[in-house]
Amino acid sequence: MDESPGSMHHLEIEALGNRVGGIARPENGSAVFVKGALPGETISCRITSSKKSFREAELLEVLKPSPWRRDPVCRFFGTCGGCSLQNLDYRQQLLWKRVWVGKAIERAGIPAPSPEETAACPVETGYRNRISFDIVDGRTGLHRFRGDPMPVDNCPLLIRAGGKLLRDLQLLDLHGVRRATVRGSASSGQTMLELRGGSPLGAVPEPWALLSASGWWVHPPDSPPFSDEQYGFRYPIPPGGFFQVNPWMAEKLTELVVERCSGGMVLDLYGGVGALGLPIASSGAKVVSVELDGASSDAGREAARINGVDSIEFVHMRDRNYLSASLEQGIGFDTVVTDPPRAGMGIRISRMVTRLKARSIIYVSCNPFSLARDMACLIKGGYIAREILPLDMFPQTDHVEVLVLLEREG
Repeated sequence: MDESPGSMHHLEIEALGNRVGGIARPENGSAVFVKGALPGETISCRITSSKKSFREAELLEVLKPSPWRRDPVCRFFGTCGGCSLQNLDYRQQLLWKRVWVGKAIERAGIPAPSPEETAACPVETGYRNRISFDIVDGRTGLHRFRGDPMPVDNCPLLIRAGGKLLRDLQLLDLHGVRRATVRGSASSGQTMLELRGGSPLGAVPEPWALLSASGWWVHPPDSPPFSDEQYGFRYPIPPGGFFQVNPWMAEKLTELVVERCSGGMVLDLYGGVGALGLPIASSGAKVVSVELDGASSDAGREAARINGVDSIEFVHMRDRNYLSASLEQGIGFDTVVTDPPRAGMGIRISRMVTRLKARSIIYVSCNPFSLARDMACLIKGGYIAREILPLDMFPQTDHVEVLVLLEREG
């Protein structure tokens, strides 16, 4: 097989890879990754790059389509890098996400049960309460796959309120702004626009929005500060604050976490505005929520006041500093709940967590690979993986949320 860039081939697609597309494994060559191709298809393609152990190729034509292939819902599909699975039947999306989680765990070489079936989202589009856009020539844009931003004026993943705000945003000249984040609440219909890098040129149309003194964010001037609801709790969300993007699956995730907390003392690492901490505290536990972002911690305290939850403490501190202090002072916890960013906790923090000797660790991750790395450290530190639960927080994309329950040996 000629594996040089520019060579043309007919290939059988055997599998679907995370972030790489369809995978062909020809008998006389290395694996070929083809974006847009689906398992079971026969395709023609052109090799675009040649690596040491694999090749990348451009899809030219689907000669024999998969029975699971379907028409995408977005006109930017195939160019925008935000979605990669809109052309695949939803049940198959769930199947492959389970496969990806299992392979990430397997490659880490750690003892763990097989992942459960991926929990489905009740809506396939219109689920995101937040999307950040790069500004391209004064207009909203999203990144191409491994490429520069491209102009887009809509996104079918946004919930209805966010989609309306994005349409209104097209009326502004955004030259001078670097990024714009659109937020919308499915529960209240509230919206908020966060601006980074400057202010829009010209006047902001009234009464749609009011520019703040910082030139950083805007929200409708006659409405209260932005808040959202989850699991029966109301949360004020500060500009830049983290909140799960899918309210339907966030409800499911919260339910699963609360069910696995057995009361006592609970440490909520990367606690944000308390979206997990408050429900855990209301179930009878005493919770310490640790968060680096001060605005999010302040919002969490306000959420506790609004919702009448007094058995939670919010600590504005770096994770390693809080863990060091807890270990020095001999502070113990029955359960550690951790929901880190995509990079995961890392080896150092994972080792510190094992030294707390909590009975159980509930690890929530949006990246199976960093999760697997951290799980290896937690298992080496005396824990056993009991459950691996994938959740489809991000339909139409190759991202997957995972909840793992680990219990201390003995």
